[in-house]
Amino acid sequence: MSDPRTLRILEIDGGGERGYMSLQFLKKFVQQWGIDPADIWKNFDVICGTSVGGIMALALASGQTLDQMTPFFTVQGPYIFSLTSLTPSVRPGLASKLALIVADIPFYQSSGPTMNSYGHGLLYQTVQDNFGTDTLQNLKTNVIIPAYEQDTSTYVLFSNLNYSEFIGQNELVSNVALATGAAPIYLPALSMNGHDYIDGGVYQNNPAQFGLNLAKMIKPRANRYCVLSIGTGIGEMGFDPDAPGVVDTRVAPVSTLAFDSIATIFGLFDIAATGGQESAAKNLALQSKYTLDQLYYYRFQPDLDLALNTELDNTDPSILAYYDNTATEYFNNDIMAISNFIGHLTA
Repeated sequence: MSDPRTLRILEIDGGGERGYMSLQFLKKFVQQWGIDPADIWKNFDVICGTSVGGIMALALASGQTLDQMTPFFTVQGPYIFSLTSLTPSVRPGLASKLALIVADIPFYQSSGPTMNSYGHGLLYQTVQDNFGTDTLQNLKTNVIIPAYEQDTSTYVLFSNLNYSEFIGQNELVSNVALATGAAPIYLPALSMNGHDYIDGGVYQNNPAQFGLNLAKMIKPRANRYCVLSIGTGIGEMGFDPDAPGVVDTRVAPVSTLAFDSIATIFGLFDIAATGGQESAAKNLALQSKYTLDQLYYYRFQPDLDLALNTELDNTDPSILAYYDNTATEYFNNDIMAISNFIGHLTA
């Protein structure tokens, strides 16, 4: 980084398996930038993210490369979002998912002797293997990661910086990753230090403004700001009517009334989750375009094909290929704006 008065922030949204698309876009961005993929952390004062974006942010802040993260989506992902350790991508169908909600059973709660080979057990094992015994204090740059402390009804921010507004300064990186990634309904809450945590997406799925404010707290004399915000696309994130019709033996068939009610609730959940993240994006875009602040802002956020199943647990090879192609097409179509933003990053 050159100008010491410039703050540089990287933010990554949540979105489950759709994080694969964010990963592919970031690979192209870093290649265009020309920096060492192992040194991404060196080029940002703050790296922040929520849910899968929080897991990626923590990995980057620990010095991992984007290539090292790829198997999380292509190898482990299809078994994390599966009902069995024997076959990848075995997802409950819509009716089964609705019945699981009525029964208050997470979709991908694993159990038995193979529990660490699929579902939430595999997610826990993968994250713990990835980060080991490192705590937030072992990270190479500053982070801020949202989550929700369910038992106390408290919105929380994990950070390695010692401010009273943040928690977990000495917490295991793996625990913070699992807390922000505990997508409600899909995965069970994380029990940690006497509290239960669920996905940071219920707080803020796009913590870019948090990242910017944290950077300003660290360097209050800075007067120039660059925010790179990576989304997971605009499209249906919750239930898709065309999901595989797998019958889940853990539940009985759901009633038509429950089906209609919960489907409506999930439609509203999609709207609310998207609105929260996009209001944060709009705020930064307006600040960058219309104020006198030296704020340079770039956001990757493609519109997804509504005819495709973009639910956050879809790990089929065809959807991964679609995400890869979407990231490439978006990058190529916006190369001038991307190059311009990289110019601000390196100034």
